[in-house]
Amino acid sequence: MIKEVRPPCKIFGDLHGQYVDLMRFFDIWKAPTDQGDIHAFDYIFLGNYCDKGNFSLEVICLLFALKLKYPKQIILLRGNHEDRNVNKHLGLGDECAKRLGEDISDAHSVFNKINEAFEQMPLAAIITDKQQKILCCHGGIGPTIQDLESIEAI
Repeated sequence: MIKEVRPPCKIFGDLHGQYVDLMRFFDIWKAPTDQGDIHAFDYIFLGNYCDKGNFSLEVICLLFALKLKYPKQIILLRGNHEDRNVNKHLGLGDECAKRLGEDISDAHSVFNKINEAFEQMPLAAIITDKQQKILCCHGGIGPTIQDLESIEAI
């Protein structure tokens, strides 16, 4: 549930299906590619990849592809929109149904496969340096979490 990361890192907050904004971030601060800076920095994404914007599928597919290519350098945390009950009604479900023409209630649908991947994501990352620790997590993980042990117990 908690991923340990060493600095230096780049941290990205809510993307909410805003693919153009993600590309702009990569243009400004370099992209996680072999020609970019993936070997110098880890990339931490704090969740909420889908919903609200029109390009949730592009954002999720790109981040999953980066995670597959650079499994140790790309850290994808789970936010409150990485929950099928949330993203079914706030954008991803409609996007999958309309753009992919699928029945999102089908167990083999892209929608359900994406949500199965979301269920495997850690909830937090700790950037550990010799003198300090920085906790990274999405703000929507809930009020019952009081300490790191609470996260680990999930």
